This record gives sequence, C-alpha cells and structure tokens, in this order.
Amino acid sequence: MMDEFHVSLAPRLSAVRSLSRMVEEFGDANRLPHPKIYMVNLALDELITNSVTYGFDGVASPRIEVTVRIDGDALVLTTVDNGRRFDPTAAAPPDVDAPVERRPIGGLGLHIIRTFADRVTYEYENGRNRLTLEHDLNPAASKGRRQSDEEHR
Repeated sequence: MMDEFHVSLAPRLSAVRSLSRMVEEFGDANRLPHPKIYMVNLALDELITNSVTYGFDGVASPRIEVTVRIDGDALVLTTVDNGRRFDPTAAAPPDVDAPVERRPIGGLGLHIIRTFADRVTYEYENGRNRLTLEHDLNPAASKGRRQSDEEHR
C-alpha cells in the first residue's frame, strides 16, 4: 500500500486523463471510498484546466505538481504551479440562486471544490501557487471538526 504519490506535469489538458487513472489506482490501492476518489479527480480536472487555460501566459517553463497522500484520517490533495498568482479561496462564491441565463460564466467549479473539501488552504511563495484540499476519510471526525468550525464563525 502506498500512502502518497507525486507527479510533475506539463500543463496540457491531456494530462488530466492519465492523472485521473493514477488517482483511481491510488484510491483502489488504499481502499478509499469511490466518492472521495471522484471528488479528487473532479478537483484536479478543474484546477488543471483553470491553470492551463488562464495561468501560464508568458511563463517560460510552466509546470504543475500534484501530490495526493493519506495523512491520518484525511485524504490530502496538493497542487503547486508556477503560473500567474491566483487564490481560489478568495474568489467570490457564485450566485447559485440566480437564474442560469443571468449567471456569469465560471466560478462554479471552484465553488464545488471548496464545498466538498473539508479544509482548503492557499499560499503563494517563491512565484508558486500552492493549493491544498483535505477530505476527511472518517465521517465522524469530519462531522466533529465541521461543527467546531461552525462554532468559531
């Protein structure tokens, strides 16, 4: 059983498919629940697509690094890229109550990622974006932590 994998990718949309297979193999090897594997793949698809589409204009040697690991009772996904600075945690949530035809394009993928992750952290250091998403694997631990988070707001 491996409890971590790391991959460095050239920023191409085609990289998402092979990465998705790696995540599925990692999930199967670690007996992770399929909904968690699905959410990690959905997040990676969204994050890599956004980086490739918007983040690398004028970047000489664009790279995206992905690490997926199990840390105690959490599945942790970290993406690091040398693209344009972008903090997805600061993006305004979309107005999901507005009629579809009046909603601006974009923002829904990031909203889904933030909604389904139990914890999301972002930092920008040395010209690199680092986004970490944590998904609790033990629902009881997640519920307790979320309740305490709610109490602190």
